[in-house]
Amino acid sequence: MQGTDLLMTVLSLVGVRLPVLIALTIGVVWVMDVPRGPVRSGALAGLLLLAVTTVVGLLASMLPMVLVSMGRYESISGMNMIFGVVHFVLSLIEAFGLVLVVWALTRALRGGVPRPA
Repeated sequence: MQGTDLLMTVLSLVGVRLPVLIALTIGVVWVMDVPRGPVRSGALAGLLLLAVTTVVGLLASMLPMVLVSMGRYESISGMNMIFGVVHFVLSLIEAFGLVLVVWALTRALRGGVPRPA
């Protein structure tokens, strides 16, 4: 794999995840405007977990390509199970972050957010 091929692949991976990161950033900005409380804390924690899993997932997806570009094919076959476990753990964390965001939304819709005076 040549340098330009690797760069194009990395840019395409970033391009796929960029809309999600932009949406999460907008979500954090909107939640920061909400009065402090457990709903805001839950929503921020969920959004930050989703952002972290997106970035770490991006890095984990890039690592095999970097190893291939370096010609270390034996490293990839040996790390296949590790990559699977990493992606599974990231999926669990992402699911937990989504549950936190939905919990905060449900609580806010039920009137859990105090109104400013």
